[in-house]
Amino acid sequence: GYSEGTGFFIADDQILTNFHVIADEPCPKIIFPDGSFVTPVKILGDKEADLAVLFTADKHPGLVFPLPERVSFYEDEPIVAAGYPLGTDLSGKATVMKGNFADFRKSKNAPVSYIQTNISLVKGMSGGPLTDQCGEVVGVNTISLAGLSLFITADQVKVLVPGFTDQGITKIEVDPSI
Repeated sequence: GYSEGTGFFIADDQILTNFHVIADEPCPKIIFPDGSFVTPVKILGDKEADLAVLFTADKHPGLVFPLPERVSFYEDEPIVAAGYPLGTDLSGKATVMKGNFADFRKSKNAPVSYIQTNISLVKGMSGGPLTDQCGEVVGVNTISLAGLSLFITADQVKVLVPGFTDQGITKIEVDPSI
């Protein structure tokens, strides 16, 4: 397809990303850092929250970043966003961008709260993790406009994920024998 983004394991067989990364992709692929790829066995999401979970057939317990019960920061706390800017057009390891917490934000158009930072996300980094300086996930890379980046708070993601459905997920049936 034409859309690319980043994701990360929140359980040993579940990768979290943004809904807009998989929207209109009837058969998305999960590409691992070593270049291998798999097709998800199931996809659930919430279009309004802009979040999706892709399920893998195999388990990857060593790659899981658990979601926290609660997210809090002190003023100007250092944070780190990771992702693959420009997707497969720019090969190599994940890009890690450092910045600082600015504030919490709420949109009247979305059912989620955001973390505002001074990190400039680039297309392809959507769906990647935002971590605190200890490497704990605190948010999900989501929106960037002229140096203002917003991240969905990880504690909200943890609450929302159990309610995800396959509504709005583009699907195709593939018959391998054909």
